[in-house]
Amino acid sequence: MAEERQSGWTRFFFKSGVTEEAEDFLTRLFESLAGVFEAGDLEQTGRALRNRLKSALACDDVSLFVADPAVKPTPDEGDWVLQVKSGFGEGNRVSQSDAEALPELEVGKPVPHSEELAQGAALKAIALAYEEDAFYGCDIEKKVVLLRDPKPEDDLGSGDLSVLAIPLHFEKQVGRVTEKTRVGVLALFGTPIRRELGDVEKSMRSILAQAITAPTCQLRDPVTGLYTEAHLKHELERNISLFDLTKGKLMGGLVVGMVDTLKLYKQTLETSARIDPSKVSQAVSGVLTGVGSAVLRRCNEHTLDVGTDYRGGIPGRIGHEGFGVILPLLQPGELCMWAVRLSKEVIKTRFPGEDLLDSGDITVSLRVIPFAKGTWEDLWGLATRALEDIEKSQLKARRDEDALRQSVNQIRVFHGGRWVTTREFANRLG
Repeated sequence: MAEERQSGWTRFFFKSGVTEEAEDFLTRLFESLAGVFEAGDLEQTGRALRNRLKSALACDDVSLFVADPAVKPTPDEGDWVLQVKSGFGEGNRVSQSDAEALPELEVGKPVPHSEELAQGAALKAIALAYEEDAFYGCDIEKKVVLLRDPKPEDDLGSGDLSVLAIPLHFEKQVGRVTEKTRVGVLALFGTPIRRELGDVEKSMRSILAQAITAPTCQLRDPVTGLYTEAHLKHELERNISLFDLTKGKLMGGLVVGMVDTLKLYKQTLETSARIDPSKVSQAVSGVLTGVGSAVLRRCNEHTLDVGTDYRGGIPGRIGHEGFGVILPLLQPGELCMWAVRLSKEVIKTRFPGEDLLDSGDITVSLRVIPFAKGTWEDLWGLATRALEDIEKSQLKARRDEDALRQSVNQIRVFHGGRWVTTREFANRLG
């Protein structure tokens, strides 16, 4: 009866030396899946997926092939193409033409081994898994065999499967309709066939697909409440296009900033007897949440004049400690006033243990960049370099109390090709 319940990629070949109990394996497997979901963007998710599944499934390596709408197939590749986003062979491609190649290689029929055939068989297995939404594998030893839904008796003698291609698709129940789209293929190399996991096979595929698609479609960062970096870039591109279309009449700009010395704050809490060490990470996350809330309030409740509120800010998170806010329509002087008020609002916000810092407050350093002629990529590059410079200057000054005080809670404006203080900028505006 146990053999009848086995199905698909869960009937893994047993590799000598892998003898842990099923309960231990399931614990490791679900810990690995949790770690994949805890990663950040698609790149981090792919990295976590590779590292954790290699350990959980005892395979030699992992490749994540993703169907990226931004990656277009060439005329020779057919209707679709997958690209390795993470893992072994990063950047490599497999396409519909690979599924149609090697007509002499039929499923279940071994053929004499050659290096060219072995490589083609691996690509064909991955391509067929995506094309047919089915599990495919190939065993490459003295002979080459292509396998659909591999079984233990298909082993050519080594005790593992050279390539196992797992199709991933995203499903969502909408009323009586199940919406479904193909996500890509997870390719495992040197995979031992395991024990009975047929009952979790379907949910495993769905979980992995959800983990991969989540970073690409998520709009809000759950910790800060700000938009994700990817969405902020999209909005910046759109606003710069409108700025160019109106020949500068749209005005506006980008304000970027970062929480000052967040690493120093963490170290201070860790060495303080007043803060429970187990709650340090929670306190650091609380700072990010608090600063995010201040940024959101300033985006939605910024007073311009008596009875006039500005509610048009578009805030997004940048990296770990940084953020950016697109402010359409504001004049250069209004951009500076927005930054000044945000700085004061963050200082008014209370955070646990901030009194232990030399400055006595959690602060932010801000850089104001009024829109000007140029591409959004140029503006984004200027902004990210500014954040990097802030971080470098604070790291350099962290052991000098006076130097550190001078490097935090700063506001600079990009004007005339260089960074100037708000007072210098106001004098130039005249």
